[in-house]
Amino acid sequence: MKNGILIVDDEKAIRGILSKTLTQLGGFHVDLAENGEEALQKLEKESFDLVLTDLKMPKMDGLQLIEEIARSRPEILTVLMTGNGSIDSALDAMKKGASDYLTKPLNLDEMLIRLRKVLDQQQRFIGLKEYAEGLEKANKELTRCDAMKSEFVSVASHELRTPLAAIKNAVHLILQGKTGEINETQVKFLSMAERNIDRLTNILNDLLNLSRIESGKIELIWEDLDLKEIMELAISSLKPQADAKSIHLEAKSPENLPRAYGDRGKIEQILTNLIGNALKFTHEGGKIQVTAEPDLSSHAEEKGHWVSVAVKDTGIGILKEHLEAIFEKFYQVEGSLHRSVGGTGLGLAITRGLVETMSGKISVESEIGKGSTFTFTLPVSKGERREPKFRYILNREFQYAQSNHTSLSLFLMKVSDQGSEMSDDLLDRLEEKVKKCFRRKSDRVMRRERERFIVALCETDRKGAQVIQHRIEEDFHQNPLGDSEQPLDFKVSFATYPEEALSKRELFRKAREGLGGSP
Repeated sequence: MKNGILIVDDEKAIRGILSKTLTQLGGFHVDLAENGEEALQKLEKESFDLVLTDLKMPKMDGLQLIEEIARSRPEILTVLMTGNGSIDSALDAMKKGASDYLTKPLNLDEMLIRLRKVLDQQQRFIGLKEYAEGLEKANKELTRCDAMKSEFVSVASHELRTPLAAIKNAVHLILQGKTGEINETQVKFLSMAERNIDRLTNILNDLLNLSRIESGKIELIWEDLDLKEIMELAISSLKPQADAKSIHLEAKSPENLPRAYGDRGKIEQILTNLIGNALKFTHEGGKIQVTAEPDLSSHAEEKGHWVSVAVKDTGIGILKEHLEAIFEKFYQVEGSLHRSVGGTGLGLAITRGLVETMSGKISVESEIGKGSTFTFTLPVSKGERREPKFRYILNREFQYAQSNHTSLSLFLMKVSDQGSEMSDDLLDRLEEKVKKCFRRKSDRVMRRERERFIVALCETDRKGAQVIQHRIEEDFHQNPLGDSEQPLDFKVSFATYPEEALSKRELFRKAREGLGGSP
């Protein structure tokens, strides 16, 4: 199909030359207009791909025409024809939406080449736009399917655990002889059934844990932790397995190891998974060492604010080409020895998910025949008490808002006592007071220790956030903190996704700016 071009020029001779050139040499479908007003009338009745317009015309000049087309019909391309002395006008036309400009006297061959180039670029743009729209549609469908899959896995795993527990109890009672005597053959097969029930239960637990991690529904209990104690507990629970293979299992850490901030149960699970893997792939008589030390590496976000924990073994090692994919779910390294130990391929995926929910990172180094070292980081307690919790909850709520196309508002609140830093007591009182203003169960209120202000996350749009802000300010006006004669200065600010910010960083920065602080 021929491209349609509308020529707009107040000189009849020029219109005739351009029409003949574009029709006969260019192969375009061409129509003519004497001025801008006539051009707009034709654009309402017919479809054109490009408008080639002169600059100086009566009633409506070329710049006005280009500006109006860019406003009302942005899909139509425009090219301006101007005299040598009107380059500034040509540049103005480009700013107003023109795709290109041509200087008079026109070189007809050059004109044809440049018009074709403009039209080709438009076709490529349309193709890319359609491709991008297709990708976005496919991505939304994949996101929806992934959410459905996660929900199915979660429900199925949860529902299957109950009957499995009942079956296990029944088998256990029979094996104990509570239901009558059984012979050796019956014991053998019932014991086999009990082991497979345990294996199936472990698989369901893995699926359920992974589903919770992926959906952001996993709950963390944040507290100050002694990593040495947790390491010793994990080692003692797995020592019988290590002794059975004559594997030396030990923990090592410096005396001045800082306390970590995280979830005790989740860290125990991480260590159990990593040590358990090391036991699987370490030969008899080997060695597994669990170490912890302050993380001062260059990749740490803030030196001295992280602790590094490593599980090092003298096992069979992992090929280099498998290292990047080792943490993917259901991924299992090919090879007879790896396959012989079995497993679902979910352990390391769960381990990575648990580490990342506590704002940490996990990595692996390995050498065939010499062993592997899995290293993960955790935030230290001192100076970082609430920030990992804040990041975890913000990540989870932001991910939920993105996946479900809902709004999320981030509130920041603080009070000051004559310019001095907020005391712990004042911060506690502010936190309790703010909690009463956020009434829904899904609302999250917490504190940022270093900045000394209260943070709240609420699933509402900007209009709803303004109502909440007004409610908070009214409450503080009626019931101020401090003396009634000298109330403390109170500030509240918020930002809303996606109306004001499209990323977590931007959301926090805009809310922070509202308090008068630096981004």
